[in-house]
Amino acid sequence: MNELLKLPYEIQILLVAGYLGYKLTTATKKVEHKTEDFLLQVLVFGSLGRVFSYVVSWLVVKVGYWAPTTLVETDYTSVVVIGSLAVMGSVISALLWRRYLERGLKAAMSYLNIYHDDHETSAFRSVTSAKTRWSFIQVHLTSGKILESWLKLPEQAGIPTKPVILNDDGIALYVTAIHSADGESRDCDHVTASGESIITYVPRSEIKQIDIGWKK
Repeated sequence: MNELLKLPYEIQILLVAGYLGYKLTTATKKVEHKTEDFLLQVLVFGSLGRVFSYVVSWLVVKVGYWAPTTLVETDYTSVVVIGSLAVMGSVISALLWRRYLERGLKAAMSYLNIYHDDHETSAFRSVTSAKTRWSFIQVHLTSGKILESWLKLPEQAGIPTKPVILNDDGIALYVTAIHSADGESRDCDHVTASGESIITYVPRSEIKQIDIGWKK
């Protein structure tokens, strides 16, 4: 850390802005990049942020307002302004990539028959990241039971979380019905008489299969 703080402000800004951009593009994906891939992505987003800060500063100068376009380490105002603009540019670039550009690249590569991979780390991630509306979910347990949750519930507005939480360690859902291994079914009330919502957590080790009903 001491070595990092000794670097010129220009490099520090580049690294900080780039790291924030990198984290936004990889958030929730649980992906681990090689050191060289990580550094290059940080540098790319940091450079995009620095270009953004330069362009904004240049435009401000053009309309008659002062703004720094280069860093002078004794001018702390220029350091703060350019650093903030660089972080903003990097974050905007990362959000655009995550929201639009990555999806557009996937579609273009698939259309050109270059590859059909969706850039996700697993089939599970592909399912959870798909842009679709979920209507119900059934969790098949290793014991033979099936937990079912209809996700469009009248009480949904009052629950403190999403209707279903999926992650690598398991699943949490508001169970509306339980189907036993012998074929019998019973409805469950996930709201108590006093108004508390009951969420059920199922660890990954007890899950055999998950069925999801969804619409485009």
